[in-house]
Amino acid sequence: MKQNLQFKASQHLSLTPQLQQSIKLLQMSSVELNQELEIL
Repeated sequence: MKQNLQFKASQHLSLTPQLQQSIKLLQMSSVELNQELEIL
């Protein structure tokens, strides 16, 4: 049961590249975030 839940969670995370990018941005420091925004 628990293993199945983890699989579903990881499957959901791999569904959207936008979600992965959002998580990446949230993990950045403010300096990294500013650099990333300058690139965009």
